[in-house]
Amino acid sequence: MPTLKFYLLETDDWPPPIAFLCVSHLDGLTFYSMKDWYALLVSKVCTMTAVRLPRLSRPGVLESISPKRLFALLQPHAGFFANRSVPIDSPDSIDCQAIIREITHADHEVPAELLDAICLIDELSHTVAVDLLLDRVPRDSLGLEKGAEHSPADIVTAAWLMEREQLIQAHARVKLKRARSFDYYQANQTKPPKYVTPAEETLQKLESDIDSWYVERFRGQGTKIEVFDRGYEVDVSILHGSLFRRQPVVNAGNFGIKSFWPVQSDLAIYNRAFGELRINAKSPKEKALYCRLLGKHLFGSEECFPTGVKYSLEPLREFGFDALTPGDIDGIRDVKLVELWLGDPDERYGVITIRKGDDLFHWAQGRNKDIHIERRLISATFKLQIFGRKSELAVTVRPPNVAMYNRGPIASIIEAWLAQRGFIITGQSTKKPRHEPILASA
Repeated sequence: MPTLKFYLLETDDWPPPIAFLCVSHLDGLTFYSMKDWYALLVSKVCTMTAVRLPRLSRPGVLESISPKRLFALLQPHAGFFANRSVPIDSPDSIDCQAIIREITHADHEVPAELLDAICLIDELSHTVAVDLLLDRVPRDSLGLEKGAEHSPADIVTAAWLMEREQLIQAHARVKLKRARSFDYYQANQTKPPKYVTPAEETLQKLESDIDSWYVERFRGQGTKIEVFDRGYEVDVSILHGSLFRRQPVVNAGNFGIKSFWPVQSDLAIYNRAFGELRINAKSPKEKALYCRLLGKHLFGSEECFPTGVKYSLEPLREFGFDALTPGDIDGIRDVKLVELWLGDPDERYGVITIRKGDDLFHWAQGRNKDIHIERRLISATFKLQIFGRKSELAVTVRPPNVAMYNRGPIASIIEAWLAQRGFIITGQSTKKPRHEPILASA
């Protein structure tokens, strides 16, 4: 009975997903063949005799694919289904429910390429992913007729069949949009440093330097960098090996231990307008590494992005309730403090007090309570009411360099408010931020 080789991405979820099945975790690179992926990134693999399909939560996705295109997807694997009494003889003979039944009861005999395809289609059959894909691939290259009826799953399936590499790149772009927690690093120049598209040789040197740092710290060998230039910002996706792991597994009632090198995914984004680099990575040392090496290889100086302080919660301490006024930022109707993390005065024991509520300042004022903002302010979460939006936007600030909020067109309003109220330390002006008292409203 043949064994199946695979790679596993490091995750906090339990049990951790199998990487080439859980397509949301490997930025698309998992959809290379196992042989090519082995040569590209990781030097060691583990074997397993059973797999599971954790992400196919919408069986209707297959049914939304046109019969002709679904037949083209499944026909190369007709032998596998024939052995399970599920014929793939013609577009009209396909039983989608039977296909789903066999896939969701996946075992070691399910073709890896088929699992890759089904999971990727399930993952990307939505408007955002389709738009990203069509930005990269001409319609004609996918064999899609103009004005015809094509579901999102149709378009993704066509890309899998005709432009697989471009589909993988689009999946990587979708993954980049999910990172929400960043540390921020301002360039040490008055004028934002100019970004120039790096040559392939430059990226290879960057990969080599990052890889050497991780290997010295007992991580798995192999680093892959992909750059996506979005005009006003440049996304740098970084895949690299993580610490070796031994994990208990079970197969058909038999328990054992499997060993492997996990893969970690990090993200750096350069903002051309502000000359600012923001990084999503696990440890402070990794973030400092990326500041140094991205500065060196992409901007010509290891000192281009010094580590420093981006955010402060001192306006809460100094101005209290008045720090939350919308000010003159267009679009903001109201701001509330809904969560506050306070450090204990005795920091030896790491005790943190967390206050949560619909409006902490109103709660404190109405009951003559003290929310102890004289303590160390660790984190604060605000809810912003925006004109024209039904739902409030959550913004979390965690000094010195972390802010969490949804990225997109509304982000400019959030950042303008944070800067005006003094929660962002710009370093570009010595003027004290204005903190007008909040007017009573009906």
